[in-house]
Amino acid sequence: GQRRVPIETINWIEAARDYVLLHTDLRSHLLRITMAALEERLAGSQLVRVHRSAFVRPDRVEEVQRDGRSLALVLAGGAEVQVGPSYVATTKVALGLE
Repeated sequence: GQRRVPIETINWIEAARDYVLLHTDLRSHLLRITMAALEERLAGSQLVRVHRSAFVRPDRVEEVQRDGRSLALVLAGGAEVQVGPSYVATTKVALGLE
């Protein structure tokens, strides 16, 4: 079956080949869509692309870990999401770090 997942309930999204996993507080949902198509659909939403294979909701970020020039985000619930090198500047702006 199909289930609607409101955007405001999604904490982060990760790529899984031709699918994405939408992670909420309660569970994860599998959706068949590419990251590029999803990025278009999420334009203007609260989710920010932080890696070629991940989006996060900035208000769910509890910790930013720096290792040299790379960043990792620790989200509420304990998930750790790497920030891709080409997404560092936009992620810092979205998190209010710059």
